[in-house]
Amino acid sequence: MDAACFLLLRIEDPPRARSWLRQTLPDITTGADKTSEQLSHWTTGVNLAVTWSGLRALGLPAEALETFPEEFRDGMSARADILGDEDVSAPEAWEFGGPSGPAAQEDLHLLLMLYGTTDAEVTALLELQRARLEAGGLRVLHAQRAARRKNSEGHAIEHFGFRDGISQPQLEGFTDPKHAALDHGGPVKPGEFLLGYENEYAEVPQTPEVPAALDASGVLPPGREAGWKELGKNGSFLVMRKLRQDVEAFEQFLEAHKSVAVGETDEQKKQWLAAKLMGRWPNGAPLKPGEDTPPAPTSGGKDGADNSFGFAEKDPQGYGCPVASHVRRANPRDALPPNAELSRQVSRRHRILRRGITYSDGADQGMIFIALNANIARQFEFLQQTWLNNGKFGGRYAERDPLVAQGTRAMTVPRQPLRRCVEGLERFITVRGGAYFFLPGLKALKFLANLR
Repeated sequence: MDAACFLLLRIEDPPRARSWLRQTLPDITTGADKTSEQLSHWTTGVNLAVTWSGLRALGLPAEALETFPEEFRDGMSARADILGDEDVSAPEAWEFGGPSGPAAQEDLHLLLMLYGTTDAEVTALLELQRARLEAGGLRVLHAQRAARRKNSEGHAIEHFGFRDGISQPQLEGFTDPKHAALDHGGPVKPGEFLLGYENEYAEVPQTPEVPAALDASGVLPPGREAGWKELGKNGSFLVMRKLRQDVEAFEQFLEAHKSVAVGETDEQKKQWLAAKLMGRWPNGAPLKPGEDTPPAPTSGGKDGADNSFGFAEKDPQGYGCPVASHVRRANPRDALPPNAELSRQVSRRHRILRRGITYSDGADQGMIFIALNANIARQFEFLQQTWLNNGKFGGRYAERDPLVAQGTRAMTVPRQPLRRCVEGLERFITVRGGAYFFLPGLKALKFLANLR
């Protein structure tokens, strides 16, 4: 679905809001199996997520709220030092989710996600929901439209011009075996993304719970201890960030630094430099040692883009894909010390499911970044703090992610006989808003809708 609208809502009247939730439940898009005929007519989608303050506003008592993890209770803006959100990306300047303002973190209660195959379908959904929201005691604090940007081949691309959404983890038990090899490292345990299932540590972690007395209708499954019910089962945690991309600054940087790049023409040099920063060619093909021009995407991956590669055997020094590039930092695959097998295991424990979509607000453009993970601290926050923002990574000691990290100034591009050093890196991406949400399963939604 190539169009979307994200509504950030405040609960003004809890009883009316719960009534609205009961009315909205039949419209929620589920993971139920659908026949190919049903899928051909499936043109819209509706999903709902809730913040910690939203759970409180709906009436969840303190003893239940305390079963949620600390990072979720804190909220994204309170974790700015961990996430590297500083200077112009500091929460004080956010459009939503910051410590103050008309859409402050404390006032964000619900995220209503409306999707459609066309913008007109999303508009129709939006008009229907606006009328219901007002009657349901809900106020819209922020509305964000988005539409997937595509290239001439029909593939999703972000505003810097690169294929997007290629590398996604395959879920064990949910993946057709013939597709399992498409993701390097093999399928990931479902408990990394769904609460209540075994994760990559061979554990089923504790999920958020509620006192059994609150579940008068018996909707929720039993908890681990007597007197409690599981609220988290089949749910997940959703990370949302609005990331502004400064396309003009990125293009100006490539023009100003093409002298350090490789290529016969200026355009080839700029493409080479951009690819080294990203970690893939714009068409999605992986970077390989000895290749200075993009090959055609190989078959076998998502829409023909290869994602089954590793780094340890054929590119340990980063002569193809630089160690400091965005793609290699975000998913090191088999390249972490001390060996490839342990690295693959570590990488699987920090994967996220990305479901982002591009937006364009006039001159302002970027990505609505959405990630699903069962453990925000161990997955999303670890990626941000330890792999993207950390200067000490992969044998480097003063370099950060060249695209998304704040404060990075240089990047080393390994090359024979002499390495290239790209200096004067600027801030190409700015955080404009964000929040942490709980994405409930259907039973949890029904329970919340009927809270007394």
